[in-house]
Amino acid sequence: DTVSAPRDDQSKADNRVLNLRCLLTCACLHVVAELWKTCRLTCNRNSNFSSDSAHACGTIVSYLTSPNKIVTTSLIVDIIVELTRYSLLTIMSLDEKNSMQDQVSTTVVHQKCILLDLLTRSLEIITTETVSRTQTMSSGGIKFVEDLFDSGPMECWKVLLSSGDAPAASAASSWLTCFSSSVGRSHAPNWNIASFLHANPPEQDASTSMWCGFGSAARLAKDLSSTGSDSVSASFMQCNALHVLTLGEASFSASWATFFEIVTANVIATRPTKELCTLSIALAETTLAALASVSESQMISESLLSSQGFLERRATKPVGELLSLLLYSLKARRDILSSDEARCDCQSVMAMIGRLYESANKLFVMTQLGSVAPSEAVCSIRQKLLSCALMLMTEFESLPQGRRTRNDVAKYNDLRIGFTDLAVNALQSLEYVQLEANDDTAIVEEADHLPSKYGYGFGAVSHLGQEAAFQLLRVSLSLLSRLAPTTTIGLSSKLGDYQNFTYGVEFAACLKERRAVECIQYHLSKASTVASLTYQAVHAGSSSLSVSSIHNNAVDVVCLITRLFHGLIDAGSTIVDILLLLMENRCFRSLIDNPLLRTSCKTWTFNTDVSDNEVMPTAILHRGYYNSLPRHSGHTSSASKNKPSSQKDSVHFVWREVISIFSSLLRSARCQSQTYAKVDEPILRQLTSVTSVVLDFVCSYAEELFFCFRSMQTEARSRSNLSSRGGKTESTSFSSSIQSSSFAFTPNLLKESADISLLFAELCKTDSKIEFARQCCDIYERVRVTCLELMKVMSSFLGSIGNARELFLALSSASSTIMLDQPTTMFDAHPLLAEGIPNARHEAIRNAHFAHSCCILATAEDFSNFQFATTKAAETSGRDKSLEQSFQIQVNNKFIAEVEHIAGLCLFNAMAVLSDTHPASNSFISFSNEEALLLDVAAVITPGTTVAICAQTGAQQHLQRYLIQPRGGNIRYARTVGCDRSTRTISVEYADSGSVERHVPWSWIVGMEDTSKRQCVFSYLPTPKSMAETDTYGPPSLGHLILALKWCRYVGSTDFPKHIVKCVAERAAILLCTEVLLHDEIRDGTLHDDTIRRVNMQLLDLFDYADTESEGLNPKVAVSSHQRDKSLASTIGEDILGIVQINLKHQLRAACLEREEEQKMWEQNNSGWDNATWASSSKRQGRRSPFRSVRKTSSGDLS
Repeated sequence: DTVSAPRDDQSKADNRVLNLRCLLTCACLHVVAELWKTCRLTCNRNSNFSSDSAHACGTIVSYLTSPNKIVTTSLIVDIIVELTRYSLLTIMSLDEKNSMQDQVSTTVVHQKCILLDLLTRSLEIITTETVSRTQTMSSGGIKFVEDLFDSGPMECWKVLLSSGDAPAASAASSWLTCFSSSVGRSHAPNWNIASFLHANPPEQDASTSMWCGFGSAARLAKDLSSTGSDSVSASFMQCNALHVLTLGEASFSASWATFFEIVTANVIATRPTKELCTLSIALAETTLAALASVSESQMISESLLSSQGFLERRATKPVGELLSLLLYSLKARRDILSSDEARCDCQSVMAMIGRLYESANKLFVMTQLGSVAPSEAVCSIRQKLLSCALMLMTEFESLPQGRRTRNDVAKYNDLRIGFTDLAVNALQSLEYVQLEANDDTAIVEEADHLPSKYGYGFGAVSHLGQEAAFQLLRVSLSLLSRLAPTTTIGLSSKLGDYQNFTYGVEFAACLKERRAVECIQYHLSKASTVASLTYQAVHAGSSSLSVSSIHNNAVDVVCLITRLFHGLIDAGSTIVDILLLLMENRCFRSLIDNPLLRTSCKTWTFNTDVSDNEVMPTAILHRGYYNSLPRHSGHTSSASKNKPSSQKDSVHFVWREVISIFSSLLRSARCQSQTYAKVDEPILRQLTSVTSVVLDFVCSYAEELFFCFRSMQTEARSRSNLSSRGGKTESTSFSSSIQSSSFAFTPNLLKESADISLLFAELCKTDSKIEFARQCCDIYERVRVTCLELMKVMSSFLGSIGNARELFLALSSASSTIMLDQPTTMFDAHPLLAEGIPNARHEAIRNAHFAHSCCILATAEDFSNFQFATTKAAETSGRDKSLEQSFQIQVNNKFIAEVEHIAGLCLFNAMAVLSDTHPASNSFISFSNEEALLLDVAAVITPGTTVAICAQTGAQQHLQRYLIQPRGGNIRYARTVGCDRSTRTISVEYADSGSVERHVPWSWIVGMEDTSKRQCVFSYLPTPKSMAETDTYGPPSLGHLILALKWCRYVGSTDFPKHIVKCVAERAAILLCTEVLLHDEIRDGTLHDDTIRRVNMQLLDLFDYADTESEGLNPKVAVSSHQRDKSLASTIGEDILGIVQINLKHQLRAACLEREEEQKMWEQNNSGWDNATWASSSKRQGRRSPFRSVRKTSSGDLS
């Protein structure tokens, strides 16, 4: 009642009394606030206030908080909360009463200052009490302040924080502070009105009389310019009151932000999602409104002071606290907005981003280089502003595209350009500063010193300004990566593509105008140099904590920059300006010459090259990892073997990111070259040099790239070396009876192989392949050989996983299959059980062990994921776990699923290289019908030569044999049967239908085969029965392609990524079809009939046989129920499967005929077979089933 009384009593005396009462209240709150701040959090430990050991302040607080006393904590806090509400309402009514007046009296300003002081001290006490109650979990937690963050009070807080008097108050405060400093009286205790008039006579104040022309503070300038004015004292008092008001508003803003940050933290843990969502949105909007008011007032005062040459060291705490609260509320908002029901609409998020940009733009101007604000505060404010922008933009981009309109996207793109400029501005204001030894104050700023740039360092213990600048560097790079043009922002239409393109052009122009790429390269150079100097010690495990911290921070910056470059290059596939900008600034040369990559690659090669007599900890040998153990000779402890202790090397991630950058560079340049091929010749010439840049990288790091693949064999040899020297703690006769793989890899090594093979695949496409083979012929041949070996390794690994899972699945369903009456039905149900359950179980265990032996658990996370079963059959643990179940988890766990995904990428990339470099890929020569008329076909085309026929004239094509052509196309492939020179026609047998057509005109020939390129890449061998034989069984063969297709057929019906399975299956099917046809064409009679028969049977097991009716065959013979359930048709599509079946018709027909013949023999000779004996482990007596042999070769050989 006392605080709100001035609304009704207008007398001057009563106002003075009320002001005195308010001042007395403020004084009491000062005392309580200090008591609560110093003792409240520990008063519970000193509840016995009469104890001799109790401090006087603690005794007072204990007295006030004692429930037995008249004055209890509850009563004190309730009074303060009530006082807070009244003070807030009084300020609101005070502002409302004076809002229509042109001038505001000094008395009103004083009243508002007092009320703000009341609010500030009350909030400080309530904040401390909130922390105390939540820590002790007493007195209902934050229930006592619920009324302060309801919807009504939140609106009041918002209005108060965005007060309309702030600009005038800030201007007056700035002038008074600067003027006091200019006359040397900043810290004078007796600086009053008289000394002001004495130090600044009116006749000498011509220059300062124009300091301000805004609001009520303009009267001071007028009074100071007039000699003998009696209102000088009153004007100065009003200016001083405005100065006090500014300080009060700043303190209040900081206290309010601190209080609500604590409240939000408690609400997150205790309140429902809906309530938390409402509070977080209200806090974000209120904080943005406060920031807008503060930035506007400071911007006005800054502009007014700059004309007089004044510079002010501003108090940055309120802005910092408000930004901390905004950042915290946005994080809470992000965590609870996961469901679509709670998501905000695009317009509200867009409005928040717009308000944030307006404030950020003003604050960036006021904190630009040359300001006298402390570097720590400046960098902290900028870092928080950009962090908030990053979070809001991430939220906007996560919204469904259907909620965005064209205007939303256009406005958002404008804001993105604005924040791009701010992020680049932040990067340009930073520089690396190296502190001298034992000197933590190398860049302590003097009062009159204006820094040219804000210095950052990489050390954990460094100058506070350096730490803030380092965080600003990280956030700026992260924000630029987010702002890079992508195709996920705009609408899914042509208009959306145009908006994305327009933004990309503006983004590139902003980077070019601000010379951002040069600035980024500067930071990359500094971070890479520091990281390279510390890498040897960190990798060897001999570095101190401070050196490790420096190294990790430097590498973190390198990771952010390389990720940014990668995003920009990906954007270059649609925005050629970005691609040209990076090339003009020689960004790729800075990556090739990067000192960190040079140092790390040499370290990996050296540490992996281990002699037979030297034993090193396994973790040290792993490429892409490091360990805290130093390198030494001798045996490792059992603990280090059983529990992997390696840590992922972040430098290895940088290396892989750089490899991906050059892969993306080739891909983007290829896309742009197709666009500008006939449009812009200068751009096309610049893009042509991209291949040379990539080849420069490959040649510079050739040994390091190829050593990655050799490391797979090195890892296996090192493991065998450790095992032979006592590295394994236990060995059983069973484990020694099954063979391990000759290769091994960690997840990081496999990821690196995938990245390198992708780079090779991009180099082996179209025109890049020609330049690659011409400039680097030796490396080109090594790439082909390496990818061929990689394909063998990955198909063996994936095939063993697929076989093991398929066998375990068949065994789990054997209990129902074994009771079938007919043995043929039983075999047809699952051919993998053809040799009996014991043999199938042993094969499953061998395949599972082989797959497990290929993988290395390098980190504790790998070990944990390996224990995490992904199927119910593998979850059984403890004493009840059988031998079969213990091996099931080796192929059904979270770790093997991750590795399998990466191995699938490696397999596809290797097949892409083999397909593009296969001699058959360019074995066709295309020509027009006019060239065909001039060509002596009879002298060139011999019987057996494959030609391309097109009945339409003028259809010149660039043809490639063995590439799948869709059905119904105009071009048909055919084999030449004969040639008639007299009629200028040829006779052909079409490959797609087998029909023969005679008298085909020579003019219809649009391509012919170059028979000199009939060369095979894979050997003609089927998949052996044992997976160990697949690993060591000669060169890569057709059996490895069949293994890959079997794996695709199995995982095609699982939740494995469909796009990977489809790509691998298509490549493998085309390669297999190509190789089989080539072997059939150039067969020299050295192949055994049994080998041909086994290959045909395995082809039939994969592709079935479609023409059973025309051949008079039993359809059940061509395809089993097992194949019908898991057909390749669902993976590679009916079109490709149909083309493969047509081209392999002769092989599939021969296998189908043989299978039908042997099935008839089986049914005749084994009509009384006993099902029970099949499940036993003993051998059956009597004649061995020939059909059983067929089933074994058709599917069991693939195990």
